Amino acid sequence: MGKPKVRILLSEGSSTNAREVISALGPKGYVLDVCDPNPICLGRFSCYVRKVHRSPVSGSDPMGYLRFVQELLREHHYDVLLPVNEQAYLFSWARHHLSALTGLAVADFAAFTRVQTKANFHDLLDELGLPQPVTLVARTWSQIEAGVASNTFPCYLKTSYGTASTGVWRIGDADDLNEAKVGLQRQGLPDAQTEILVQKAAEGVFEQSHAVFDRGRLIALHCTRRLREGAGGGAAVKVGVDRPIVAGHIERLGKELEWHGGMSIDYFWNEEKLSPSYIDANPRITEPMNAVVNGVNVADLQVRLSLGERTPTPASAQVGRRSHNTLQALLGAAVRDHSRGAVIREAAHVALRRGPYSNSREGMTPIWRDPPSALPLAVVLISLLLNPHNGARLASMTIGNYSLGAVIDSIPGLDPNELFREPADDSS
Repeated sequence: MGKPKVRILLSEGSSTNAREVISALGPKGYVLDVCDPNPICLGRFSCYVRKVHRSPVSGSDPMGYLRFVQELLREHHYDVLLPVNEQAYLFSWARHHLSALTGLAVADFAAFTRVQTKANFHDLLDELGLPQPVTLVARTWSQIEAGVASNTFPCYLKTSYGTASTGVWRIGDADDLNEAKVGLQRQGLPDAQTEILVQKAAEGVFEQSHAVFDRGRLIALHCTRRLREGAGGGAAVKVGVDRPIVAGHIERLGKELEWHGGMSIDYFWNEEKLSPSYIDANPRITEPMNAVVNGVNVADLQVRLSLGERTPTPASAQVGRRSHNTLQALLGAAVRDHSRGAVIREAAHVALRRGPYSNSREGMTPIWRDPPSALPLAVVLISLLLNPHNGARLASMTIGNYSLGAVIDSIPGLDPNELFREPADDSS
């Protein structure tokens, strides 16, 4: 009789990140279930996903979401709970209770609070002396205006939390600043309490590091360069790159935090100075398929870490191999050009592996290996051909299913012991 398959519960299934994790783990033979408020989320359309459990929305009802996950773990006895988006923050907060029910590799909550918001990550980089753009932390509109005035255009305004590039405004002139002001006011900001970053634009090319740590020890690292931008700052095409200086910085960061599990750091690489400039931290596994293409499955390492397996010596990825995300490519073409012709041309380039897609491997919807993944791709393509202006809406419509947003501020003041308190036994 064969060994039972490892059963994994993914924290959400709406994001492209979750879909890449499914593509990375599915061929390994794991049983994958998904927790998501949308029963027909992106993760539903995969031959590797057994079931989608319809959950409360983590960003609007975090305690309801956690209770739902707790009951799933008790009822179904999953071997691993895998955070694939901002729910990692909630899982860290409730780590001691959730770890009693399943395998879970997340860092201590005190470590999470140092990287979860952009303002806290800025402070951490400053403390460690790691390179970052010139940044001012503001709390009022007058402080924001002063910060922008002290910078040369372009610069960026960033709310302290946000995912998938939400809460970020590029300021190239006075009109951009006014537009950002309207966007902030819609969110009730600035409110003299919430931290907003005014950040000088970093020089160079956008890259990411994807790391896995075992209690502060770096066990895997892969760096990627964005070759073609998709929608909302996402990558339509990536290539693996070798960045020894980044590896040293990331190793130092992990030791300082005693980090456990996955972490991805965004940075700009300056080719002339051969130096990074760090801009954001994602305290979880993100978009792992380029690492897989280059020989290191960081998602699988996170699973093995969750199971308590002995971790190997640091895994080194190859470099130079490309991966692409067809969904991001189509949405990016629509957002840039707002034309059917642009969408059709981009689809043709992907299908024929032309231009940046040459010698590239599909990372999110590998339809030859996972046929159901063709359905959401077809739906998006048809929608964009009917109306190319749908690109921005389609790119942002699922963010609410996995982003925590302002909930992040309220979690540290709560007590997980109250949430997971067992009901009193009244039988006596």
